[in-house]
Amino acid sequence: MAKSLFIRCSEETQALAHALAENENRSLTKQIIHMIHEEADRRGISLSKKEVKLGLQSLAETKSQVS
Repeated sequence: MAKSLFIRCSEETQALAHALAENENRSLTKQIIHMIHEEADRRGISLSKKEVKLGLQSLAETKSQVS
């Protein structure tokens, strides 16, 4: 399921992001996704299917932990 991610940044940051994407022959969106995954790999961060909770399941678990 595709999700949206909106990033608010300065014009300079947007220009740098476009320059990086162009240099790597990627769209801006693909470049940002690539950089997120690259940084996660570099830091040894991964998500297993068990760790990813979606929608009402996550809300229900959060509510039961708080109660």
